Amino acid sequence: MSKQRLDYIDIAKAYLIFLVIVGHILIVLNPTYSKLLLSAGESWITSFHMPAFFVIHGILFNEEKWKKKSFWNYLKSRSFSLLVPYLFFETIGIICRLILYKQSIKDGLYNLITVRCNIGADWFLIAMFMGCMVFWFVNRYFNHICSLLMIILSFLIPVIMRENQLLIVLSRGVIAFGFIMIGYYGKKMFLDEKIKTPLWIVGSFLIVTVSAIMNLKVAGNDIYLGVINSPLTLYMGGVSGTVFTLGIAKIIKIKESEIIGKHTLSIMGTHQLVIYTLPVLFPIFNNGNLLLGLLMFLAIVLFEIPVVYLIDKYLWFFVGKRIKSTKLINKR
Repeated sequence: MSKQRLDYIDIAKAYLIFLVIVGHILIVLNPTYSKLLLSAGESWITSFHMPAFFVIHGILFNEEKWKKKSFWNYLKSRSFSLLVPYLFFETIGIICRLILYKQSIKDGLYNLITVRCNIGADWFLIAMFMGCMVFWFVNRYFNHICSLLMIILSFLIPVIMRENQLLIVLSRGVIAFGFIMIGYYGKKMFLDEKIKTPLWIVGSFLIVTVSAIMNLKVAGNDIYLGVINSPLTLYMGGVSGTVFTLGIAKIIKIKESEIIGKHTLSIMGTHQLVIYTLPVLFPIFNNGNLLLGLLMFLAIVLFEIPVVYLIDKYLWFFVGKRIKSTKLINKR
């Protein structure tokens, strides 16, 4: 894969983390889902933003690197890059909730262990870890036909897995696996230059929008809650949203976005600290308006600049990095 392609994938990840932040802000502004415009915006975002991260992981899977290595090597690698950050961010979340909401440490540990999560977005790390483990076995021991059948099952199984936290956690992992497989098998399509053409950009945007409308009015899919009423809608949104994001990233290449894309994990695990704090200090943010949402977004940006710097400089090990990413940036 060329350096150029890696660059635009980093840019795509930056756009996706932007959508993650906006989606979480919309929840604060519209907790009862009574504001149709905000609900529609959130539905459009959630129809693909997390699935796209799973798909991109599948696209970037280095088959040559892992072909001759054991499962234990893969397990150690993914544990370091996903489980260590989970424990790190959840520890921060426990402290945050202890201060803001007087939540006990016992309850915080319970949320950590059961993957109810003290920082909401952390569920993604466990889902990615589980998806990666299943993906490794399927990719290593199953033929292509069986693998394709496994993808189909990954979208059907979650339909019956709900109303139990263990099943919800397993459901998230199964969905992650399905999208990782889609990224792996669809790599050629996702990396093709044609996806930046107007036909693909407009077409994928329309499909995402239709998926969002169906999700809002009919399907009601929610990966976090393990509620999948329409696998087809989930699939449509995830795939078309990934195509749309990568296509836009090929066209709009902002240098700062590339740098942000390299730090999406740090941002994903910390931005909700601001979202949790502001409504406690300033209750006006609860059920607020778009202006307050913009102020919250700006507060997150100002918060993340020093946080990302400090993590890069001193705590890089805890976000799954073996070297300081600041060194990489300076060498570019």
